Amino acid sequence: MATTVEDHYEGWLARTRGRVVDRRRTSKGRSLVLESPDGSSSARLSLFVADRHENRFRLDRFETGDVVEATGIVSQHGNRYLIEPRDDGDLVQSALAWEYLRIALIILGGLATVAVIWGVVLQGAVDRRTRQLKEAKRESERMRKLFESVFESAPVMIMLLDEDNRFERINKQFETVLGWTEEELLARDDAWTLLYPDDTDRRETLAFVDGAPTDRLESRPKTRDGHQLITEWWRTDLEEGRRLCLGVDITDRKRQERDLRRAKQHAETARREAEEASRLKSVFLANMSHEIRTPLTSIIGFAETIGDEAGDAAGENVVRFARLIKNSGHRLLNTLNAVLNLSKLETGEMDLSLEPVDLTQEARSSARQLLQKADERGIDLHVETPDRPVFSQADGGAIQIILRNLISNAIKYSAKGSRVWVRAYEDDTGAAVLEVEDEGMGMDPSEVEDLFEAFRQASEGRDRTHEGTGIGLAVTKKAADAMEGTVTVETEQGVGSRFSVQLPRAEGVEPQRTTRP
Repeated sequence: MATTVEDHYEGWLARTRGRVVDRRRTSKGRSLVLESPDGSSSARLSLFVADRHENRFRLDRFETGDVVEATGIVSQHGNRYLIEPRDDGDLVQSALAWEYLRIALIILGGLATVAVIWGVVLQGAVDRRTRQLKEAKRESERMRKLFESVFESAPVMIMLLDEDNRFERINKQFETVLGWTEEELLARDDAWTLLYPDDTDRRETLAFVDGAPTDRLESRPKTRDGHQLITEWWRTDLEEGRRLCLGVDITDRKRQERDLRRAKQHAETARREAEEASRLKSVFLANMSHEIRTPLTSIIGFAETIGDEAGDAAGENVVRFARLIKNSGHRLLNTLNAVLNLSKLETGEMDLSLEPVDLTQEARSSARQLLQKADERGIDLHVETPDRPVFSQADGGAIQIILRNLISNAIKYSAKGSRVWVRAYEDDTGAAVLEVEDEGMGMDPSEVEDLFEAFRQASEGRDRTHEGTGIGLAVTKKAADAMEGTVTVETEQGVGSRFSVQLPRAEGVEPQRTTRP
């Protein structure tokens, strides 16, 4: 600091304390400029260190703003004093620099901020955990109430057992079905004996309860009023060795199953008896038809001989009677043939040889055989077939049976002057088709379902208007089935009927495709 000539401090040993405000360098050394630490004075003092002592005092360790304490010899240069420290202990840092303090404050502020944030985060976590615990408690209470509700209102029996297989709880359904109350079972050590007085039943039940888990147990507990029920139980293992068992009363179900088994056995017995009766019927019809056919053929032959040989000399009555005998014989023979064919088809005795059969030729042949019958009734019989063959994998004899039955029925149920068509073609599905259509009496479509049953006719009983046994369509259906074919009917009462028989087309034979008429 400035002084006067009269002030002589040079050579004194002095101690000072000040804040570093500047750093200077001269040709002889370096110095730190100090001022009052608290800013109460504007005076400044320099600390000088010669270059030869620089390594010992290390002035670089002091920054602007540091507060230092210095002890040294006072020397005067002009009107200013310098203090020259003697060793490194004479120059020490008295306080941190303001920059350091500011940094420290910033760090402390940051730490405080982090602490506050962590406090907020932790408080949030605590709040969330508290909410979760409260929610878990509410959920636990809700589940407890739900369990109580299900336990008491469940439509199945429930019993809760401890680790020693003692009853802890039973529900209302248990009491309703078996009659025993919860107080009765919990108060007695022989509760299982009450439920299962039979030793075998009790051992099986306890083995199910206490043993390895199994799918289910069927047991027969005793009710409080002494009845024995059939029950089915399932087991669930809980914590601490406890078990939850659920059961249902299946007494009625078992009774129904037993009744159903008996009914099925009776039905099976009845089915076998019906099949045997049907077989015996078919065998009987086949035997009877065979036994009657031989003498009947002789009767027809004798009637034809009488009619031919008697001539005019025998009189009109003889000829007429001979013709009646012959016609009646043919009618009976046709009936016997139909019955015989039906019985053979039902018993599987009719041997069918499936091979390519030309349906056009079969249709024309059958129509020729029945043309005289159609002319006698005044029916116009038409045959519509393509120019080329229509081959089906079928049996020729069965095809003739089908055609004769369908054409005969069409003629029989048609009025004088009406028309009947016989067709053969291949439809769009590739099936070979035989078709017979008439303009006859037709029938109610609701009657078609029963039409192919044996001995059924459109007119039945005493009121029927046409002769016949009702076997022809049944034989037709069974013959078509035997050749893996189908029979369909389109009919309208008072308009007519159309019967179509779809048969498998013969493989490897060139088909003839035509449009259905």
